[in-house]
Amino acid sequence: MKKLIQSVLFCLAAALSFSAHAHSFEVGDLTIIHPNAKPSRPGVLSSAAYFGVKNTGTAEDRILSVRSDVAKHTEIHDMKMENDVMRMFKVDDVRIPAGQTLKMGDNNKLHVMLMDLAAPLKVGEKFTLTITFEKAGEIPVEVWVEDPKEASSAHDHHEDSSAEKDSTATAHQH
Repeated sequence: MKKLIQSVLFCLAAALSFSAHAHSFEVGDLTIIHPNAKPSRPGVLSSAAYFGVKNTGTAEDRILSVRSDVAKHTEIHDMKMENDVMRMFKVDDVRIPAGQTLKMGDNNKLHVMLMDLAAPLKVGEKFTLTITFEKAGEIPVEVWVEDPKEASSAHDHHEDSSAEKDSTATAHQH
């Protein structure tokens, strides 16, 4: 009986641990999956945030902008290799085709750049990021500051189908 109780408690603790690291926000045809940010490094006033967007609708939507009170400047960035040097640049919008899922930082270099932070971001903290979509409008989400390894693991476990991981979302730079 003691082993059964220990097993049940272990499973419950594991389930609670997973749910503490995987969260999503659903609005209409869009689900914002596991918004998370890296802790800022000492003396550095910037960090990066990531999230997934699942579009279950029949029409494409676009991320037009992002904002947060934790940073004076918040932009969507992408990265590409130029002359053997990785360069980061701002993108104007990100397309999320109907029936597709975008995962920032997964098979692409898209991320939200949080610049001129009001205070350092520390593991365990939470803040609001407002994502503005062309059709869905503004969606405020709670971003959890996590160890990057834990955030990646939780993000992977949150997806429920390998077909949905096919990301054809694209970023537009102007």
